[in-house]
Amino acid sequence: MNDYPPALLHLDGVGRRYGGLHALHDISITLPTGARHAVIGPNGAGKSTLFGVIAGSVRPTSGRVLLDGRDVNRLGPAARARRGVGRTFQHPAVFGRLSAAANVALAINRRTPPAARSASARRGMNTDRARAVLHAAGLAAYADMPAAALPYGVRRRLELAVALTPQPRLLLLDEPSAGLDPGDVAQLVETIRALPPEVTVLLIDHHLDLVWDVADTVTVLQHGNHIATGTPDEIRADTAVRAVYLTTAGTPAAAVPDCVPDPVPPSGERRRLLEVRNLQAGYDGAPAVHDLNFDVFEGKILALLGRNGAGKTTVLNALAGLTPLTPPTSVTLGGGRLPTAAHRIARAGLTLVPQGRRLFSLTVAEHLTVAAATATRDRHVGRQWSRDDILALLPALGTRLRHSAERLSGGEQQMLAFARALLARPRVLLLDEPSEGLAPALVQQISVAISTIAAQGVGVVIAEQNLSLALSLADDVVVLEHGHVALTAATADFTESHHRRLHDLLGVTPVGANA
Repeated sequence: MNDYPPALLHLDGVGRRYGGLHALHDISITLPTGARHAVIGPNGAGKSTLFGVIAGSVRPTSGRVLLDGRDVNRLGPAARARRGVGRTFQHPAVFGRLSAAANVALAINRRTPPAARSASARRGMNTDRARAVLHAAGLAAYADMPAAALPYGVRRRLELAVALTPQPRLLLLDEPSAGLDPGDVAQLVETIRALPPEVTVLLIDHHLDLVWDVADTVTVLQHGNHIATGTPDEIRADTAVRAVYLTTAGTPAAAVPDCVPDPVPPSGERRRLLEVRNLQAGYDGAPAVHDLNFDVFEGKILALLGRNGAGKTTVLNALAGLTPLTPPTSVTLGGGRLPTAAHRIARAGLTLVPQGRRLFSLTVAEHLTVAAATATRDRHVGRQWSRDDILALLPALGTRLRHSAERLSGGEQQMLAFARALLARPRVLLLDEPSEGLAPALVQQISVAISTIAAQGVGVVIAEQNLSLALSLADDVVVLEHGHVALTAATADFTESHHRRLHDLLGVTPVGANA
């Protein structure tokens, strides 16, 4: 028997400790059936740990999780899923080698009674139903494509379709808008709004316009502590929330003036570091990008923009040697022909910080040690960064040296991915969605770090869905549409017509435009 009124989910003083670290401290939240509840807060606030506790992948060290009034602390993720808990993850959790239809069919199979599974499979019923699910989600065109080959935004939509297929009563959405273009975000909002009223939604997201659009209640966390819960209007007006979520804590990267040993030459004297001509690349013999031409100069930042599926990640992966380049592509790095093998490309001075970070199960200190040990010794490649340089530029890592990468917040993981790349001594640094999943204050820190890196003569190429961030950083812009260059311009020369064309290509509604 419990002392609480009926609720689908109730967290009763939940806490989670990792040694001496309080990831969550005495959190109590109640969600009635049909609620649309959001959890926001800075990176490292404990939001993803909270989701793990609710989903059953993390066991609380204190307090209780009640589902339908029953204590489920001892139940794992599978048992909670059978009781109606579904979730998505910070990075799309789909089976990359399986087709989109096969991913959905697995979710259908999980919901089918065991006695009927083999018969359904023999008759192909799951495949037919999977295609119907994909059609309803607007994904029918991707049914037979391997999930790993799908554009990032489509993979996110597929993961949501998979999560919804078992018809969960409680849906946990962890950063569902991360890495999505404006059109995908608008579609995500409509999908959440269209959910049946009996489905309860709990979401984490740094896209505050999305939060205000879909949530009826918002909870704010900081350092594992509850700061406030209220309506979106109440949270927006809360001065404590603004202080912890929208201002930058700690020492900003800009406060490290001695990181720059020499001023970068004037624009007219800057060396061309990377020359790309007629770039063509794709998957399984099918080109995804065609005839791309651009240059990257010493100390300058090039923004590679476009909707999801336009080819941005393909370009970065192809330059880094992860996706084959095909004729008539010609790429030179530092005046020499770009190698073909990924490890040789990295040693030549072109380094990728991939979307999703792709860190190892090592501590921060171990990541830095391995990266430094494997860096090129060629004196003609980029500046040699020391560990002290890295910790001065990204001071948050200095307090996390003994922490494993999986225990870091999303922002700290992004900083570690930056650090690992810088220790490789890049001439050209490729950044794929560096602001993805980051709180507003941390986006400011990452922005300053990128500017500081470029100021030391590194050429930077940034693929980014955050348009305001990209334009604030970039010297030049290349916009892709369906794998082709649709717009090229220097940001200093941007006119009103450039802005209108850019908004049209990206599906962005200009501020002040009529709805």
